[in-house]
Amino acid sequence: MPKPLLVFVHGWSVTSTGTYGGLPARLKAEAAREGGPGIDVAHVHLGQYVSFRDEVRIDDIARAFEAALGPVLAEAGRGRRFACITHSTGGPVVREWLDRHYVRTGRLDDCPMSHLVMLAPANFGSALAQLGKSRLGAMKAWFGGIEPGQGVLDWLELASPESIALNLRWIHDYPALDLPSRPRPVFPFVLSGDAIDRKLYDHVNAYTGETGGDGVVRLAAANLNASHLVLAQPALAPGEALPAARKRLRTLDKVSAHRAPATAFKIVPGVSHSGERMGIMGSVGNDARPHPTVDAILRCLGVRDARGYAALCCEFERENAEHQAPARRVEVEKVPVLPDRRYVHDPHAMVLFRLLDDSGARVPEMNLLLTAGPSADPNQLPQGFLTDRQGNRRAPGNLCFFLNHAALAGCPEIRDGERLVREALVPRPPYGLRLLPRQDEQLVEHWLAELGADVASLLDLVRPNETTIIDLRLTRVVREGVLRFTRQLAARKFRDDPPGGPIAGPP
Repeated sequence: MPKPLLVFVHGWSVTSTGTYGGLPARLKAEAAREGGPGIDVAHVHLGQYVSFRDEVRIDDIARAFEAALGPVLAEAGRGRRFACITHSTGGPVVREWLDRHYVRTGRLDDCPMSHLVMLAPANFGSALAQLGKSRLGAMKAWFGGIEPGQGVLDWLELASPESIALNLRWIHDYPALDLPSRPRPVFPFVLSGDAIDRKLYDHVNAYTGETGGDGVVRLAAANLNASHLVLAQPALAPGEALPAARKRLRTLDKVSAHRAPATAFKIVPGVSHSGERMGIMGSVGNDARPHPTVDAILRCLGVRDARGYAALCCEFERENAEHQAPARRVEVEKVPVLPDRRYVHDPHAMVLFRLLDDSGARVPEMNLLLTAGPSADPNQLPQGFLTDRQGNRRAPGNLCFFLNHAALAGCPEIRDGERLVREALVPRPPYGLRLLPRQDEQLVEHWLAELGADVASLLDLVRPNETTIIDLRLTRVVREGVLRFTRQLAARKFRDDPPGGPIAGPP
């Protein structure tokens, strides 16, 4: 089998191929060594796409990627494949290309890509995207003062319809495709760091120092091991009285649960998103010094079959658990004059809630509360459980919660030698959620709902370092007052008539 070519695809707001640093040359050197990765070092191609123009979207870049690949593969010879290494937004770009041109067209066995190694990919977006073009452009340490285009930012905003659509296809359709076991296999990998380069920290924007990620992309947003759950209220019954209906519809029961195919995911120690000092890609030099990113990439490129892929998935999972063990979560920063600062990097989970009703419409006019303890009280939630919460600006009803999984699940005390860094975290299960309408007694409304008895705790639905998409489907309650008939022939005003009881039937 011919050695695959090597193709690089950068991230957002890049205007120079210098962003790849020494990584391409370093991999060429590694391939030339005995026992190095089986890649064609004579053909290394550096992608250069435009993400800083408003009219350019992720799917446009994916189309252009397919067009640009044609001459590259034609020059290399018939049947040649390529290994692709992406950074940041480059991951979603290539995933969109794979999905659009080979999965949805039924041509997966013609796919010319053998390995997809994604470095810090924003697969579920980035919390920074909501800041907007101007504020991101002002963060010169991270983005070089270049304003990213709005079309790309729309995709990258957490809980965007576009990112959710791609990830739902990954969760629902890709398990049956079994990418690593096909006649022409495709091996996907996610490598992401959880260190923060404090020298690049933006004091105006706390997201650049948020734990659970690398300063730009959260581990849970990079990881493709994701889940999709549907929780729904029951339907209205014919002739059901209003009080009884409200009581019965109070529960949200699990309707379905799907899980994405197992995808190799590695937390690369000691690296952040960008920068020459700690960046997962930018800190790689064209030298022989050991580097955790290079080591992880070489292991990925060494996979040749489904068995080897499954073995590497297990190895990465074990290494991640060791890396995030309580004793290893402490990062110490030396600060002149002040005592050494210590940061605890707890595992986090990201939950994307979509508030929908049974007609498929979004439901923005609801308050979503998390609860804890036997009394289902929001005040009983453990301290520090919620790291961040965002609502998508273009899709009302799409909410993103970034949860400290260690605070919810509990964690023993953490020490740095003899010094106590943090006392033990005490969990307060069971955890639930409650949806509260912002307005009552409407002609068309949605009613209060809580997790049903078949969901013991919200913590059972989420996993550390992963994203869970939870659809909350509420029953759209239409009251009798929307349309009534009268036999009174004299004119009468009906503006202030009572809403009446609920109407049963299909939405």
